[in-house]
Amino acid sequence: MRRSGYVESVEVIPVGRLKRMLEGRDRLEVQPGQTVEELLVALGLRTGSAAVVIVNGSRVTKSYVLEAGDRVRLLPLIGGG
Repeated sequence: MRRSGYVESVEVIPVGRLKRMLEGRDRLEVQPGQTVEELLVALGLRTGSAAVVIVNGSRVTKSYVLEAGDRVRLLPLIGGG
């Protein structure tokens, strides 16, 4: 919900296999006030499935509390060998 330019939600952008795990949804809107770890659980993802979390262009820990207007990119582990 928006009020005169104020954003009351958090935009979540899953990347790679996380996007597939979320049924191809490339953008999600969630409520602020939860930690990144709580967000992952609420989305049905294992907390270890996102190796890197970027909020507003900066890397954060999973204990970061999401605020209204945050833009979150979830990056998965990348394996190789």
